Amino acid sequence: MNGVPMAKTMMSYRDLSELKFATLDAAIKKWKSISKEFGDISTGEGDGADVPTLEARAKSANWSGVGATRGKEFVTEVASEFHDAARSAKSIYRMIKLSRTRMHKHQADLHKLVEDAKGVIVQSDGSITATQCYEDEAEQKAADRKVDALKREIEKILLAAARTEHNLAEALRLLVKSPHDFSGADYDSYEDARKAVGKADADKAVDLAKELSKGAENGDISPTKLAKLNDLALLQRTNPAYAERFATQMEAKGILQFWRMMPGDGIEVKADSTQGKELARLRDNLGMTLATASREKSSEMMAWKQDLINLGGKPIGRPGQDLPNGPFGFQVMGSLMGKGKFDTDFLRDYEKELRTFDKAHGKGREWSLAMNQNTDLDPARQGERSADPMTGFLKAASHNPEFATELLKDKEAADYYLTDRAYEPEDAFEGSKNRGAEALGDALFAAGSGMNPDDTDAKFVEHRPEHDAVFKGALNRLAAKGDDMMPELRDDMAKLMGNHGDDVHKSMSDPLGGGPLDERKLLEVSKQVSRDPEGYALLNESMNRAMVHDIMSAPESDPTGALRRTGHTIGFLEEARFQAVDDKKAADNREASWKSTVGFISVAAPAASFLPTHAANVVDRVAWMTSKAWQFDEEDRIANEATLSNQSASELRDRQLRAYSDLWYDEHKSFARTRTPEGQVMYPDYNEKEDARARIAYAADHGGIGANREAGEG
Repeated sequence: MNGVPMAKTMMSYRDLSELKFATLDAAIKKWKSISKEFGDISTGEGDGADVPTLEARAKSANWSGVGATRGKEFVTEVASEFHDAARSAKSIYRMIKLSRTRMHKHQADLHKLVEDAKGVIVQSDGSITATQCYEDEAEQKAADRKVDALKREIEKILLAAARTEHNLAEALRLLVKSPHDFSGADYDSYEDARKAVGKADADKAVDLAKELSKGAENGDISPTKLAKLNDLALLQRTNPAYAERFATQMEAKGILQFWRMMPGDGIEVKADSTQGKELARLRDNLGMTLATASREKSSEMMAWKQDLINLGGKPIGRPGQDLPNGPFGFQVMGSLMGKGKFDTDFLRDYEKELRTFDKAHGKGREWSLAMNQNTDLDPARQGERSADPMTGFLKAASHNPEFATELLKDKEAADYYLTDRAYEPEDAFEGSKNRGAEALGDALFAAGSGMNPDDTDAKFVEHRPEHDAVFKGALNRLAAKGDDMMPELRDDMAKLMGNHGDDVHKSMSDPLGGGPLDERKLLEVSKQVSRDPEGYALLNESMNRAMVHDIMSAPESDPTGALRRTGHTIGFLEEARFQAVDDKKAADNREASWKSTVGFISVAAPAASFLPTHAANVVDRVAWMTSKAWQFDEEDRIANEATLSNQSASELRDRQLRAYSDLWYDEHKSFARTRTPEGQVMYPDYNEKEDARARIAYAADHGGIGANREAGEG
């Protein structure tokens, strides 16, 4: 596998890994001496001439004659220059020393990351490969994920190092920008330097944006300037000082007009062209810059945010040409909201006005038409114009889980987004993605889990009542839709059901409907999820984690309930899958065939971060084994083209059920073999492994029957 493709602004792996500090150490030593020397002169703490004495004598001297006034001014000015020079020398010393400290830490972080990596090899040029290849597809996918995860971590360190290098180098340039003027910046910390450089870079970015906008008017966008703006923005887009200055200097309308201009009209910018790729970078960089700026609370930014919202319902034309058929402000801004975490208060105010606007424009139905869609706001995706203003907003909501939860916990909002509003592909050609529905799925997962679905480092969040409320509300609304539940929501609901796995397991495993969730609605959503091969695999693998945890945490005084519940849940899942396949009314029934699942079984979901952490890694390992057994059952089913019409749940999932019964027996062997004082086996129905297998098989068949009855089929 090839090494990480780095942005031009990043350091290379080799440069950071092999970075030597001898030159910096020499500079630190030199500037420490210079700083002390200038400091002594400035404060009078040294043995030689000093500025305080010069200033005192100048003030006390009896100046007279033609040049008296100018002479006194000159001496006073020289004294002031020495004070400025001392401050500059001290700041230079601090910056160089800080450069050494921070770059050494980046290098140490890189070395530790590589040293701690297991199952991968990192070459000296930064290329990464797995230590071995696997015949088993699932194991190979797991190895590939390790490589990809390490790539991402290396990229983060290299970008952080590039930002440190840039900010400190530019800070030094600002200090010494004039050889005759020492009254420049004065830095006490890295943050001081970062702020100063951020503001200076923002001014450069504004100039570049204005030049690019003028070029775009004439259909001549400079590739060099576009790349330069992108490289600068990549380094500074998370810097609040840069983000706020860029936003306020460009002004809200200026930013909307700038982005409206850059992609051009129609589809003349090809997604796979160099310019198309650079424009996609610009979209992401602008979006993340604005997300950073939105979190600032200065009066200037508060006014900027309100101006932006006020422009939402107005057409955005070319500068000086506000034509009535231009894309609306909400559409232009929406195309920039797919990256970064926007401020909660801003999103709350933005959503209120956006929903009112959206309702007035067909509740989502208008955005797939040709009306007001002449501008391609997303050149990175051929034929997809980012016309639906809700797509970007819902992505932004998913990147701010706190806001997403607040939004979809509200009944009126949840009704609108999950029930009332339409989500349609922006283009009519077959296979066009419904990006609005996909964004809704991301927002729904974030709202019910408290996790950002696009954050590869996100950790499981302990559920609060509002997370449970969002999840139950989603089950109610989507179950009511039945076969009209959007396919794009299947994988997100599978993840969310796994995220709430314990409650889902308790509800699936109670044939009498005594669990925390409505079993009938749970079955309907499980059925819809199971129509999609990925959703089916994801749901089943996720539930393996919950069932393993149930068995391993069952009380030794009576663990039989865990065995029974596991069987019931497996039967429930089997019934949901059967109904998904057997339902001839399903428009996409062909995708629900057993054969289509084989390519999606990964046997890795139990270790996914969105699942409950429970206790120990041992749960992950055991769940992996039960998923492996389930995979073999699926392969047998596919090979034999089996359906529930000719085989029972216990037959179809024989390996999986055996894995669970063996796990239960190994965990609770002492209970199963308990004897009375007279030597009789106390629990004969569970005494041997075969007894446990018989009990769980019976429960699986019974669970399927119970689920069928709940659906009104039995």
